Amino acid sequence: MQNPVVRGAVAIVAGMLAAMAVVALLETAGHMLYPPPPDLDITKPEDQARLMTVIPTAAKIAVVVAWFLGALAGGVIAAKIGKKPLFAWVIGAIMVALAVYTTTLFPHPAWMVIAAVALPIVAAAIAIPLSRSRVRP
Repeated sequence: MQNPVVRGAVAIVAGMLAAMAVVALLETAGHMLYPPPPDLDITKPEDQARLMTVIPTAAKIAVVVAWFLGALAGGVIAAKIGKKPLFAWVIGAIMVALAVYTTTLFPHPAWMVIAAVALPIVAAAIAIPLSRSRVRP
């Protein structure tokens, strides 16, 4: 990939696919470890509003960890493919936007909203050095 525009587009798409896969995998594992109560139907708005009050704190932490690790994995892949730290920041920014959107769908504790903004930024900053090649020719 010699064209920098194509390289950048591929970097962002690959980074987001990786981020979404990690988030989906970890959130699925979290739901298996901490299933919602059987009387809760998350397709109903009133149960969505109640969800955060009935699930344990560990389940909430699992979601936040998934957001962080998704942004980290996506940032590393995007920066490696794109060969510029900028692409890790792009993935971090997209993940912030998606996490903030998610937290507006139904009430989340304030600490989760803060984590939704802060952790993808931290993940992008960590992804940059991790994306650099360690092997010298």
